[in-house]
Amino acid sequence: MLLEKTLHMSQPVAECKARLASIHSYRRQFLMVTRATVTSSKTVDFSFRGPFGFEAHTVLLSVDGDSPSQYAFESVGGNICLVGIVDFAEIRPQCTEVTLAVHYEIKNKLFAWLDRRLHFVDSFVNAELRSIRAHSRGSGQAIWSARASCPYSKRRLPDLPNLEISAKRILRG
Repeated sequence: MLLEKTLHMSQPVAECKARLASIHSYRRQFLMVTRATVTSSKTVDFSFRGPFGFEAHTVLLSVDGDSPSQYAFESVGGNICLVGIVDFAEIRPQCTEVTLAVHYEIKNKLFAWLDRRLHFVDSFVNAELRSIRAHSRGSGQAIWSARASCPYSKRRLPDLPNLEISAKRILRG
């Protein structure tokens, strides 16, 4: 699935890029991220929890690009494949537009099917971007609660037999 998100940061481009690149300064603000550890200058060990027991984990690699206003990344291993780009554009001297484009594929067929129906990865990305934005404003705390960031966690699920039948259909192809 492809996601594209845009947010505006009240900072110049250089400052915005520097703050977003230093993940260690704001990783505790994330709501559903369980691990975001910089393992080298170009890799991040990344995991997050979703609804229904889904736990994604992968290693993100930085990909060299042609433009200094863009960061590209891809994943290696894990149970989710990611390829993405982050683009920084100056709107005004103190306003930067950050665009995140991510193509992802969940390897588990059941969770991939659930995500196509319930869009829980989209909810996760929205919540974490709001946390980043709140951190950049200096509030130091996320502006969404975990429940609001994942609206499906309290939703009544279909009866288990129907879910099992659907899962068997998906797994058969």
